[in-house]
Amino acid sequence: MWRIIPAGAPKPLPGIWSTSESGELRARLPLPSELLTVARENQTPLRFLVLAWHPQAGWAWSVVRQDALQNMKLTLTSAGQCTWTVQNCFGEPAKGLKGRIVQLRIPEIATPVPLPQMPEAVLQTNAEGKLTVGLPEGSTAYWAWGGELPAGMRWRFHEPVPLSVGEQRVRYHLGTREVRGRLVDARTHQPLREGAVLLRTQPGKWFQCLPTDYLALTDAQGRFTVYLLPDPTGPVVPTLCRFSSGAELWASLIPPDARPPVQTACERWDLGEVALNAPDAFIVGEVRGPNGKPAPFALVVGQQKQPNAQERFAEITCRVVTCTGVRKNLRQRVHSGEAFACAFADARGRFRLPVRAGDWRLRAHPVHLPNEPAPMSPPPLPCEIPSVSVGTQWTATRVGVGQTAKVQLSLSTDMPVRPIRV
Repeated sequence: MWRIIPAGAPKPLPGIWSTSESGELRARLPLPSELLTVARENQTPLRFLVLAWHPQAGWAWSVVRQDALQNMKLTLTSAGQCTWTVQNCFGEPAKGLKGRIVQLRIPEIATPVPLPQMPEAVLQTNAEGKLTVGLPEGSTAYWAWGGELPAGMRWRFHEPVPLSVGEQRVRYHLGTREVRGRLVDARTHQPLREGAVLLRTQPGKWFQCLPTDYLALTDAQGRFTVYLLPDPTGPVVPTLCRFSSGAELWASLIPPDARPPVQTACERWDLGEVALNAPDAFIVGEVRGPNGKPAPFALVVGQQKQPNAQERFAEITCRVVTCTGVRKNLRQRVHSGEAFACAFADARGRFRLPVRAGDWRLRAHPVHLPNEPAPMSPPPLPCEIPSVSVGTQWTATRVGVGQTAKVQLSLSTDMPVRPIRV
């Protein structure tokens, strides 16, 4: 419900109500006594916009005076349906994308009517990338997609779009390079679950800073997907893929004095199945904040210094395909060196980090959770990691093969990590 102000614009009133099973609604509408007094003295009747919506039955609204609010009847109707079919530039369905109607242009109202956020009104694409929206009759509806969109869709749909009856097909560019693969145990060929996959763009900077790009964890089948976002200094091309206990994917920026190639299509790098030595030890412990209390969901990262004599080199093939159908193979040189590992603490600040045996340096970063109830599981990945200089305090520990080392970490004072859904 909205009150129509003298300028003809709707002013929202507090409250969203639901009808009973018989379609009836009984509600109290508190109006300031000053407003009623002014309206009576100026003989200006108050006007209200009442809007009703049902997921299947459709829409209805009416502009009435105050004395007509009681015993009013609304008949729900629908002008038809708008069906979205959303695919990425590789022709794959975009499933699970959410959105809702955020605005109506009603002929009786001078200005657009912004709709409140109702959980029942949020729709999402199915496994085929489709969703159907019932349209109001006699008005124009505007649709807005939710915040958790692929980069290419965010750039295309940054403003609400008008809906029309019929089929609407959306095909968007990923707007990023996508790196995917699968990590398996080199001995058993079983998937390596929850292995850290880190994307760097500054190869060769050993222990000078913690990477500031993106990371992901492998799923139950050992698969991972990492997205390389466009860089303002130019395109990013793969030059080296490097794996260790926690897999690391390397890429390098084109030198500033070189002429960057023009990216005319999105690319997908498929590293295939990559065999790694499985972790042979664990580091467990607890993260505590400055107040001495457990720090929930902190990001725990570790780096291991490996002797140069242990470095080994191999080659793998990176299969590249563009959304225009161009296919090519890139031979990548792989070498194992300093290992990287990460994990999120649980709600009680406890963590369990699978690692290779050896000497490790650990550090815990605070996590800035979204404005929603704290989850009972680690925040989603990928996420950003703040830079940490070489002079930053680390906690050192040593763990042997088959052993479990216990440590207690203090939460760093860096800027919080903000989880980013991709």
